[in-house]
This record gives sequence, C-alpha cells and structure tokens, in this order.
Amino acid sequence: MFIAMNRFRIALGREAEFEALWRERDSQLDGVAGFNEFRLLRGPEDEESTLYASHTLWRSREDFEAWT
Repeated sequence: MFIAMNRFRIALGREAEFEALWRERDSQLDGVAGFNEFRLLRGPEDEESTLYASHTLWRSREDFEAWT
C-alpha cells in the first residue's frame, strides 16, 4: 500500500466552495490500475485559513508513479 498526500490552505469563508469543487470534480482515477481511494480531510483553522489534507491510497508506490 502507498499513500500520496497534499495539503491545502483555504481562506476562511471559502471552505464550502472548496469542498463543493472537490466533491464535484471530474476524476478519472477509478480507472487507473492500482488506485484504491481518494479522501479529503478538514483540519484546524487559524485566523486566516482552514487546513485541508487529501490523500490517495494506491496498491503500490509503483502504481502511483506509473500514474504520475
């Protein structure tokens, strides 16, 4: 198993817009060999932004690298 992660800082008040864009995105990953799942996690906020992390779960690092 291999996990690839990204972090996003989203301006306060724009969280719902960001989450809708993420939820409604056109993703072709379901058809990629070795891809298992894609998740978005909402984290803490500070006075300027909310932190999000996304991760994809792959069967192997090799599968992930073949896709990239």
